[in-house]
Amino acid sequence: MPSSSPPSLSHVKETCLYISDTAKTRAFYEGILHLPCTTEIPRQLVFFKVGEDRLLCFVPEFSRSNPTLPAHYARGPQHIAFEASTSEAYNAWRAHIEVAGIPIEHETTWPTGRRSFYFRDPDGHSLEILEPGVWG
Repeated sequence: MPSSSPPSLSHVKETCLYISDTAKTRAFYEGILHLPCTTEIPRQLVFFKVGEDRLLCFVPEFSRSNPTLPAHYARGPQHIAFEASTSEAYNAWRAHIEVAGIPIEHETTWPTGRRSFYFRDPDGHSLEILEPGVWG
């Protein structure tokens, strides 16, 4: 075991979801959530920019059998959360999701007094949008 600690990590640079259809995923994340698509290889992967970070969406069969990288994939619903820039932006996002006809499954107020709400993407992944300050 090393005797000293390495420097701290700054943030999560990329988050992965495993999807069934790149076109359907792109339509949702680009069209509904307004995340710019940076890369798409149909039937394999689609990537989006989220601020300075990336959301990587893979068809699991592709990432499981890709010889370039270690195999990585998941099954079943996964969860990711996006933070709104302000409380006003949080309210606007909540209204936008409702107008888009996407059911809001749950909304909660955290001990910090800040809120978050949950909804699903086309593959059934649990998505959350938080007000700033949920994590202090």
